[in-house]
Amino acid sequence: MMSPEPAKSIEGYLDRWAATRLSCEPADRATAEEGVRLAYLAADLQPPERIIWCGGPLEIAAQLASAPANAVIGANVRTELYCNLRQRVGLLSEIFRREVIVAAMKLAAHSDDGATMGVYEKCNLVSDAIHRHVHDAANEALAGLHVRARHLILRLRGQPRLLPRWSFEETAIGPCEFASLGIYEYMHEVSSSKDLTSPLRGLWNIGASAGWVLPHERVCWISERPSLLLIDARGHLHSADGPALRYRDGWSAYAWKGVPVPGWMIEHPEQITPFTIDATLDPVLREGMIDIMTPERFVRSGVPHRISEDKCGILWGKQWTHRGVIIGSWLAVEVINGTAEPDGSRKRYFLRVPSHIRTAQEAVAWTYGLTAEEYARLDMRT
Repeated sequence: MMSPEPAKSIEGYLDRWAATRLSCEPADRATAEEGVRLAYLAADLQPPERIIWCGGPLEIAAQLASAPANAVIGANVRTELYCNLRQRVGLLSEIFRREVIVAAMKLAAHSDDGATMGVYEKCNLVSDAIHRHVHDAANEALAGLHVRARHLILRLRGQPRLLPRWSFEETAIGPCEFASLGIYEYMHEVSSSKDLTSPLRGLWNIGASAGWVLPHERVCWISERPSLLLIDARGHLHSADGPALRYRDGWSAYAWKGVPVPGWMIEHPEQITPFTIDATLDPVLREGMIDIMTPERFVRSGVPHRISEDKCGILWGKQWTHRGVIIGSWLAVEVINGTAEPDGSRKRYFLRVPSHIRTAQEAVAWTYGLTAEEYARLDMRT
């Protein structure tokens, strides 16, 4: 069983990895390139003939889309370099890895503020969001017309073996994958059996020093870290006045509380109107539009209707249908702050509530985790 002292050091260790994953510092190219060579050797591969640096993952995807056939760049080796190495180490050290994770969870549960796992989980959210943005954009680049035309020509020539894979997820290694190996580095530091985890040293170096990697037999593309990465208090990729994510190749992505959104929603919020909201079929995107427009302006537009009003507030709601089928709904309770402002006025708030709510009192009760009856009894006592 793992001793208490190593378990205590997990806090600082996870914080260090979290800071690395949120870093916008320029890559440490020398360390990353050495990591590439070590990783290839650990996977029983010859190091690549060329390591090509790019400003970001979309530049990597663009270069892959226009790269010569696999006979020149070699086959993709993500499986050998990442999947196989991780599996080899994981099988040998799974029991100890579980002990580390359990110890970390116990440490977080007994800490005063729970910050240890909070920081790490926050970074997990950010990494997941970055992956979604990058994969979508990169796959779109890899599915371009000129790429499809080149594939057709190779097939007609009877050379399917020269076809690269289409999916960026299947070919590249990104922050999520590198971060998932971090726990093995901790094991390497505290375990006496360092030989079990040493094959991952190269991947640790890359993950701690650079961004994305697209490894092929003869050529390995590697990217810089983001130049901009903005998150909200809950760890969601978020920016209210510009891109939330930007790489040094110029590609950027917009997000509102973790949801990918079109750039115009952030850059030109005045274009969000009841009409554009009604015309949006995606319920998550629709919620973001209302949030940016502000629930108060949405209610004042006259689109939502008054469902209920009582001493607790006003319940407003709107349903959207498509071909006679309800595809979404929005409910919010309008309440007045019980504490007056210095000038004697009282602020109004619009609190989002689930679609099953039927009265303003039930809505307010729900915000406290109570039923309408429980809230009524509590209100009577006060």
